Amino acid sequence: MSDEGTRLTGIQRAMAGAMKRSWDEIPHFAEVTQIDAEPVLDRLDACRKAAPVDAPRVTINDLLVHAVTRALSEDPRFNVLFDGKAIRQCDGVNLAVAIATDNGLMTPVLRDAHTHDIYAMAAALREKADRARAWKLAPDEFDGAVMTVSNLGKFDVDSGFPVINQRQTALLFMGSIKKRPFVINDAVVARKTAYLTLASDHRIIDGVTAASFLERIIGHFTGRSAANDA
Repeated sequence: MSDEGTRLTGIQRAMAGAMKRSWDEIPHFAEVTQIDAEPVLDRLDACRKAAPVDAPRVTINDLLVHAVTRALSEDPRFNVLFDGKAIRQCDGVNLAVAIATDNGLMTPVLRDAHTHDIYAMAAALREKADRARAWKLAPDEFDGAVMTVSNLGKFDVDSGFPVINQRQTALLFMGSIKKRPFVINDAVVARKTAYLTLASDHRIIDGVTAASFLERIIGHFTGRSAANDA
């Protein structure tokens, strides 16, 4: 075994430094909820059946990102950037999305995400993912997001405690969809569910505000929200 170890790449050093600053400077708190995922799967099926001929195949992640975008457009308390001294309100919705690549996790920003319907959202996310995996993203495509969405649903991970990125307000983490015990009408049934974890910056977000925002996301994600326009 070498005493020198393996040197970090430039990107790895930058990520390590950013995560260290985030953990040191941001007072994280997390709220976790278990959702009934079967309405989400029903929405996914409906979106795929109604898709235009040239539209990309909609995924669970597309629905999740779209739901967060809708929630951000409705709740200005989360649609902000904070540098530790001042809060800057954002007009549009700029949202970062975690993308796994052969060279680690990347979180490019989807700008003006509030202007996308579900099919435009799916196309935009595909384009970002393709360029991220080909190392064709520009440096400015990683800046300016108010929060990040990280979905590890394809792995056997139930939940997690995400680390908020610098200047962002929050990070939403989704685990896997699988059958679990779930109570419906006072009966315990086997139901496909998922856990959502919302980590927020406690300097500017309190527990009630975060709970309300998480409930808003769930409403759009499951289709319960009357404001949902996917």
